[in-house]
Amino acid sequence: MDALERAMRNRVRALEDTSEARAAMRRRVENARARVASDDANAVTTPNALDRAREDVEDADVVAAVLDAHARGDYFACLNVRRPTCDDAGRATWDVSDAELNRAFRRASLRVHPDKNRASDARKAFDAIGETQKLFRDGKKRAEIVREAADAAFKEKCRRDPEFARTAMRARESANADAYADEMRRQREEARRRAAEKRAKGARRKREERDDARDALERMAKSLEAEELAKANEAKGGGSDGDDATVVVRRKPKKRFMF
Repeated sequence: MDALERAMRNRVRALEDTSEARAAMRRRVENARARVASDDANAVTTPNALDRAREDVEDADVVAAVLDAHARGDYFACLNVRRPTCDDAGRATWDVSDAELNRAFRRASLRVHPDKNRASDARKAFDAIGETQKLFRDGKKRAEIVREAADAAFKEKCRRDPEFARTAMRARESANADAYADEMRRQREEARRRAAEKRAKGARRKREERDDARDALERMAKSLEAEELAKANEAKGGGSDGDDATVVVRRKPKKRFMF
């Protein structure tokens, strides 16, 4: 009994030691996880030298990419916006709105701003972004940039797929025919509009001429009435003066003809 009892006690003690060891191991794991999380948080808020070096490399890469794109005339890459493409007829298609362009300007400007980017050429990249913004704000230059990019996309599609080139040619012929018909329709409408304006102008001129003639006749009639009234008043005034002069009206003798 003594040996059996000692064996049972040793077994219970071993089990207790194992439970305590496991609990201790769990506590150590939890503490280690907490330290890792704390270290990660500190790394985000206070980067070490390696992180700073990595950020410097990223800043320099961004500045170099902007300057290279600007030098090549790839203004869409400067702003990191979608590049124009073309439809089956080779016409330019670009679905980037003005609001999206403005957001891209702000993002790109902040990314290479000399106060936020530690690269030595950050100022040059910032100026390149400003020049790109001016180009896109000019409607004529913007259309040229989009057209050139669409032409490049069209050539690339034709190079990859010769069948696309033939399809595009047919689509262009159809588009040209439609455009010609639209132009002829526009010219006819313009001619009708000009003819209508000419007729309206002629009718308006005739009305003005009739109105002027009527006004002239009315003025002439009023003038004649005023003259007759003045003569009548003068005649009445001459017959009622204080000298009692008799007004003798001599009639002109009638002409007599020999035959």
